[in-house]
Amino acid sequence: MTEDVTIMNATDTITLIEGYDAMRIFLETVSLRLGKTDEEIDFIVGGLKWADGSPVDPTMWQDWLAAVQITRSCRTG
Repeated sequence: MTEDVTIMNATDTITLIEGYDAMRIFLETVSLRLGKTDEEIDFIVGGLKWADGSPVDPTMWQDWLAAVQITRSCRTG
């Protein structure tokens, strides 16, 4: 089965929620590829998952928003 993947350009934009999900998927993928069962990574990824429309650990969402804000201010400043 071939997965249909759209190639993104460096100038493409995504929503905050899409970025958050991309970060979670990235961490899961790297962890699996490296054969890691590291409890710390599992703990972080578990807190990033969605439950009832918000992350299991709401503090992680706030940390994510802060990281986005820092990134944006560094780009424009």
